[in-house]
Amino acid sequence: MTEPTTTARLEALRDRLEAVLRDPETSPRDLATVSREYRLTLEKLEASAPAAASSPLDEIAKRRAKRGA
Repeated sequence: MTEPTTTARLEALRDRLEAVLRDPETSPRDLATVSREYRLTLEKLEASAPAAASSPLDEIAKRRAKRGA
């Protein structure tokens, strides 16, 4: 049996966290914690996704955004 990839694991985690967020039985305290983990999981998924082909203008915009210009 093949080991799941990191992306597959993050997607599975994302799906589980979404289920908890939608569950009306989730307490407000747990909701805050799960929301944070969900946000971090989405960030990791986005970072692990292959970058789409971008134009030189996109690269300039990214650099400007990073330095706060």
